[in-house]
Amino acid sequence: MKIYIKSSLILIVTIMSLISCSKVFDDITQYKSLTPELVWTDAAYSTQYVTQFYTTKDDYTKNDAPATDEWGLYQQNTWTAFNTDQMSVAGSGIQAAASFSGCYANIRNLNLFFENVDKGTYAGKKYLKGQGWFFLAHQYFRLVKSFGGVPIVKEVINASSSDPKALGRPRNSTLECFNYITQLLDSAIANLPEPTAPGASIANYEKFRITKPVAMILKSEVLMWKASPIFCTTPNQTYWQDAYNAVSEIKTWLDSKGYGLYTTWRGNTPPYTGMFYDKTGAKKEWIWAKEYAYPTSTPAAALYKNNRPVSQGGQSDNVSPTWNLVKRYMMADGKDTVTSAFTYDRSNYWKNRDPRFKQTIAYNGGRFGFPANPTALPNPNRRQWTFGGIIKGDQPFERGYTSTGFCVKKGIDTTLHNQELEKLSTDWPIYRYAEILLNLAECANELDAHRADVKGLITPIRSRAGIVNLDGSYGLASVPNTHDEWLKIIMNERFIELALEGKRVWDIKRRVLFGDFRSYGYFYGLRSTINQAGVDALKLKVARNGAVIVLAKLSSLSLSTEDVYKALSDTLASTANPDQLYLKIMTDKVEIADLTKTVLNPWDTNALEAIPAASLLTDPMIEQSKDYGGPFNPKLN
Repeated sequence: MKIYIKSSLILIVTIMSLISCSKVFDDITQYKSLTPELVWTDAAYSTQYVTQFYTTKDDYTKNDAPATDEWGLYQQNTWTAFNTDQMSVAGSGIQAAASFSGCYANIRNLNLFFENVDKGTYAGKKYLKGQGWFFLAHQYFRLVKSFGGVPIVKEVINASSSDPKALGRPRNSTLECFNYITQLLDSAIANLPEPTAPGASIANYEKFRITKPVAMILKSEVLMWKASPIFCTTPNQTYWQDAYNAVSEIKTWLDSKGYGLYTTWRGNTPPYTGMFYDKTGAKKEWIWAKEYAYPTSTPAAALYKNNRPVSQGGQSDNVSPTWNLVKRYMMADGKDTVTSAFTYDRSNYWKNRDPRFKQTIAYNGGRFGFPANPTALPNPNRRQWTFGGIIKGDQPFERGYTSTGFCVKKGIDTTLHNQELEKLSTDWPIYRYAEILLNLAECANELDAHRADVKGLITPIRSRAGIVNLDGSYGLASVPNTHDEWLKIIMNERFIELALEGKRVWDIKRRVLFGDFRSYGYFYGLRSTINQAGVDALKLKVARNGAVIVLAKLSSLSLSTEDVYKALSDTLASTANPDQLYLKIMTDKVEIADLTKTVLNPWDTNALEAIPAASLLTDPMIEQSKDYGGPFNPKLN
C-alpha cells in the first residue's frame, strides 16, 4: 500500500514558538518562508503532516512478527532474557519496536496537529482529523499493551522546545487509558470515510489511508485487550460483552459490504496461498494491508527477499520456523495426531497434515518450485533441501541449511526467479476477515450465552483451508463445550491461520500464554542428514556438459550442491512412493536448534513490561509498576 510521499523530505523545526515538531513536508525548497497560517490552512501541507504518521506502519506489520516459535531461533535469546533485570534496566521487553519516549514524541506531534488543524477550512479536513484520532489512539494503545496505564497528555508540553525533558505528570490508571483510547476511536470512526466497496478506492483518497472499518477493528481489538487476562486476572463479563459487541458490529458491517473469506482457487493454487498473489480478489478478505507495487515499492524486496531459500536469492536462516510450530498443525481432518482418522507417522511428519502446513513451511524434501533464472536449467521437480551431511572428505554438504531445518513458504513469490527480485511486490496483511471471525469466536467463548456460536465461526476458516470434513464440523464435532477446551482450539487456530503475520507475540502477551514456552524448554529444529549409502544405491543422474552421468558413488565426483539437489528432486519425482524413498536417503532427528541457547523460561509477571529506567529518571512523577518494585498497579482487577 503505497503512500504517495514525494522524494524530497525536509524537517521543519520551530516554525514559531507554538509550533515545534519533527514535521515532514515534501518538495518545500523555501521552507523558511513558511508561516503557521500557511501550513495549517493549506490542505496539501496538512495532509503531508498527517502522512508522516504512516511511517509507523511497521508497528502494524512485520516488526510485530518476530520473537515467537513461528520465527524461530532468531529470537530465542529474547525470550530467555525476558526477565525483570533485563527490562528494568533496558526497558525493552520482548517487543522493542516502539519505545516509551518514541510514542510520546508522536503523541506530542499529534497534539500539535489538533491544536492547529481547525485553522483550515478546506474540504476533507474531517478525514485528516479522523486519521489523527486513529494514530493518537494507536500510540496510546501501543503504550498500554506494553506498560498498562500511562500519562494521558492532551496538549503540547513545553511548546517552545522541540525536546521536552519530561511529561511532568503521573500515570493515569489503565482503565482511564482504555476509556480515552475508545473515545479517540469513536471520534475517528465518526469522521473517517467508508470504502465504497471491498477494495474500491475512495475518490481523492490515497491507498493505505485509514478508513472507517480499520478504526472499528482497532476499537474491537482494544476492547479485547481490556478484557484479556493480561489486565483482568479475574474474568470480567462486562468487558468481554463490550468486546463481543464491538467485534459483532464490525463483522456485521463487513458482511453488509461484501467482505468475507477469500475462497478462490487460482488453477492448482489453493486460496490460502493464492490470496498473496491475487491483489484485487484478496481485498475481499484483506481489509487493511500494506501494498507494494513494482517498480515504486522497493521495500517489498527487503520484506520478503530474506525469507526466500538461499538458492533463490534469500537468507533462509533469518527466519526459520521451528519444530515447535510444525507440531501445532492438526491432521488433515482437523483433529490431533491421537484422535485423527488419518495416521500420523513421525518419519513422514508432513503426510496427512492440515493443508496450511505445506503452504506455510518448506521442509527438507518438500516441493517448493521457482522458475529457472536465465543461466540455470529449468527444474519443474524442484524440492527444498535443507539437509547436512558428507559429500567428499570432511566438507559439510549444507548450503542452504537453516538453523531449524525449515524455511518460510507463506507469502514467498514463486513466480519470480532469483535474478528478478527487484520486482517483488507481495502485499502484507494487517487485518484479515479470518482474524475477525477468530476474534468473535474468542469473545463468544468467554460468554456462556454465546459459546455455542464458536464452532460456526471457526468452521468456515477450516473449510477454506481444505480440512477434510469427516465429522460434519471440520474436526470440531467432538470438542467438549467448555471454556478451556474451546480456548485451546481458538488460540491454536489463530496460531496456524495467522502464522508469520505478526499476531502470535501479542496473543501470547494478551492471554499470558508463556506456559507454551516453558513447556517447550527450547526452540527445536529438525536436523536432516543425507545417507550416503542410500543415495549411492539410487545411481543419481547428473547432467554435465550436455551429457547425463550416472553416479554409482555420490562422493566420486566433485559435485555442486545444485547438481545433487536437482538429481534428488528428479529422482523423487519419478518414483512411485517418494515418501518411502525419502526414508532411505535421509535421517531426521529432532534436536535443540542451537545448543548455545539457554532454556526458555519467560515469567507470567512480565506480560506487562517495566517503565524504562531512563524515563523514570527524567520523569520522577511517573511511578514504576508493582511487578518491578514500584507502587503502580497496571491491572484492572
